[in-house]
Amino acid sequence: MLRRIPLMFLFLSLVALSATAQNPPSASPAAQDGQSASKPSPIVDKAPPAELSKEKIPAGAKVYIAPLNGYESFLVAAIVKKETPVIVVNSPDKADYSITGVSESVQAGWAKMLFMGSQQSNEQASIVMTNLKTGVVVWGYNVNKTNSYKGKQSSSEACAKHLKARIEGRE
Repeated sequence: MLRRIPLMFLFLSLVALSATAQNPPSASPAAQDGQSASKPSPIVDKAPPAELSKEKIPAGAKVYIAPLNGYESFLVAAIVKKETPVIVVNSPDKADYSITGVSESVQAGWAKMLFMGSQQSNEQASIVMTNLKTGVVVWGYNVNKTNSYKGKQSSSEACAKHLKARIEGRE
């Protein structure tokens, strides 16, 4: 019986390591085409478009937040909590700007909960604010919160904070 305990611990450790291991990187498209993988692809470093940096988002602008699979509720609450100087409207016809994007929430797996004692999730969100009259993207933000205690609330508050900073000219 006592011999089985170390073996069980070893087995559980291996299972936990395999569960947390990352997938191996896939082959590059160049290698798949039969080309040499040693030749790196050129990196193109472009400046942002001039329209993006010119347009200022006015305080009191009317913003429509498109459906984001439930994340829009967190985003509206964060805009109110952080006192971001925009007016959220429920129709794109009434808005000057539109916010669209994606969010992803990854809950802690059993190995993380068992061995690390953590139930915190990993949150990612990417949002883009577009001027509805001109179609120009005026602002965008991407947030990645690991071990997020408050989940989507944390990532949405980060988005609202940075939007406020952009409107006030601090970003």
